[in-house]
Amino acid sequence: MKSNILLFCAMLVQPGLAQFSTTLELDLHQDIEDNVLDHFSMIEAAFILSGANQEETLAHYLEWYDQLLSTIKGYNLDRHDRIASASRVFAYLHSAWLITYKEEATTLIAIADEKRYNCVAGTILYNLICQDLGWPTEAFETPTHTYTIFPDFGHDITVENTSSIGFNIMRNLHDYNRYLMQFYPEDQRLQIGLDRIYAYENSKGRKINNTELLGLLAYNRAYFANKEKNYRKAYDFVLLAQMFNRDSRSNYNFEINLYYRWGQQLFERKEYQKAFSVFADGYYRYWENDDFAKNCKISFNLAQRDNWQRRDWPSFQQLTDEML
Repeated sequence: MKSNILLFCAMLVQPGLAQFSTTLELDLHQDIEDNVLDHFSMIEAAFILSGANQEETLAHYLEWYDQLLSTIKGYNLDRHDRIASASRVFAYLHSAWLITYKEEATTLIAIADEKRYNCVAGTILYNLICQDLGWPTEAFETPTHTYTIFPDFGHDITVENTSSIGFNIMRNLHDYNRYLMQFYPEDQRLQIGLDRIYAYENSKGRKINNTELLGLLAYNRAYFANKEKNYRKAYDFVLLAQMFNRDSRSNYNFEINLYYRWGQQLFERKEYQKAFSVFADGYYRYWENDDFAKNCKISFNLAQRDNWQRRDWPSFQQLTDEML
């Protein structure tokens, strides 16, 4: 029975048109629909997702980034020693721009305007600068944290962007374990084991590319919209985030809670077909969640009841055909 419901929900997930407030956000949404940025550059997408959603504002922050990149290139980095050069770039960023760590400083705009950052913002800035210097980078996303993976001829160097001593931080695993403690409640630290936090992080996370990394900015926008109880906006940003990063390891609980809240709000407004779409989307991603399956079924039945009573035969037939 569960597999039938899953197939049924997957076929019917048809989210409505995203209600983004600006042309740039809508254009970015259309650009990433195939999960690849074709029109926007990575840094353009990063600033739009950070909130630079007007042409003049975006141009301002792109100029800031170009000047930053020009300054770094002026240091005559040794192209034959990527590790030493990447370390110099890291040190410069922490001396000039990555000054104050704040968990809520989630965007590149916070860095440019206030020199505040968190793990997502710091990792994105460092990775995109390295990319523009010709050095490939990846990231590692865990349920609580994100950091840079700098490949060096088959050897991965871990770069912890939230600490000024974080370049190649795995040189001292014991100290890194102690550093990671701050991201866990005390009871969970003790449960995991103080010397096993890094291993625990890696067991729950995965490598992501820089496009997937940008998706975490969209999740941050969704998070703040959710705090304002603007569930429609939060849901749209989650759908956008999923186009960048389909398997985010740090947003499971947030997504599930949002699907419930937005779906419930639509259900209470008696917008049953829209509620069904949200619950179906949730069940498609979290098929083990029986509540989503039940909510899908209830919303579907009520939507079809309303379609029948309104004599809305096209909508009734559409749902029926897709179910079959």
